[in-house]
Amino acid sequence: MSVVRIFVAVVVLSYVAYCLVKQQVWIRKEFAWKAREEYPKVFMMNVFGGTLIGILMIIGQFY
Repeated sequence: MSVVRIFVAVVVLSYVAYCLVKQQVWIRKEFAWKAREEYPKVFMMNVFGGTLIGILMIIGQFY
């Protein structure tokens, strides 16, 4: 189970890294990638939330 959890955390952190590199975010409502400038709040929530979730999932394996 811990391998699956770490894999999911890596996938989440990879998505965050992709968003940061491309400066885009996936918008489900429009089913498309949109620029950071179009959806700044969603972009920041994805970056901060994804980073927090990914790190907590990895750290959680050690406790």
